[in-house]
Order: sequence, then C-alpha cells, then structure tokens
Amino acid sequence: MNTPETPNTWIIYRLLPNFQRLPVAQFLRRSEAESSLKVIRQLLPKSEFILAFEVGSENPTTEPIESPAAEPNLPTSVNRELLKLFIISSRPVVSRVIHSFHRDNFACATDWSPLVPTQNPGEVMSVLIKYFAADA
Repeated sequence: MNTPETPNTWIIYRLLPNFQRLPVAQFLRRSEAESSLKVIRQLLPKSEFILAFEVGSENPTTEPIESPAAEPNLPTSVNRELLKLFIISSRPVVSRVIHSFHRDNFACATDWSPLVPTQNPGEVMSVLIKYFAADA
C-alpha cells in the first residue's frame, strides 16, 4: 500500500566494500530493529551491520512497509506477539521457500526483506517479521 508520506523507519544495513550498504530489514520500532540486529549479527558474525534511522526517506526495499497495527483482523487492542523468521541458504532455495509460504497464505512474498548475501559464497538470507494475536 502506498502512502502519501514515507514513514520514519529503522533500517538494518549490511556494510559492503567501498562505503556501500545493503538494506537487510526495516522496522517502525527501534526495539524490534535492535533485537533483530542482535540475531542477524549472531547468524552472520563475519559481516558488519549498522542500524540507521531514516526520516521520511525513500524505502530502500522494493515494497513499502506497513504498520503492524494496519494488518487485517488484528486490531491494536489485541495483544500481539512478534515472530521473526530468517531463511539462510542458496538463492534458489530461499526463493522457493518464500514462494511456498506465499502459496500457503502464510506471508506474501513481498513481506520478506531483499535477499542479502552472507559471508559464505553462494549463500543468501531473507528476514520476515510477522505479528500474531497472542494467546490469552
């Protein structure tokens, strides 16, 4: 969904040579970004990552993010629980799993972060952040 104003977001970037950076994931809340960054750093200890706050800038990923509260069938009054999924494998396998989740109506393919190379040759990762109603 395109909005007239781009929201302020927390973005995890992977640092690349020659002062380049690659967006890995983006969040509306700093606490979620920091906890995901911690997990990503544990999964990819040889890579460098930074957390940046982007004020009303263009989204670095291919699809704009939406507030979790805007998800259908999950009003803000409901207790929500955060789920973070990381897929790390070859590009074809990661793409196949993402599309499988899409076919099974678990998550849209566009909900995943862009494919990011890991320190291992031929290996990429993608991240999904999803909210569910917490059990009472």
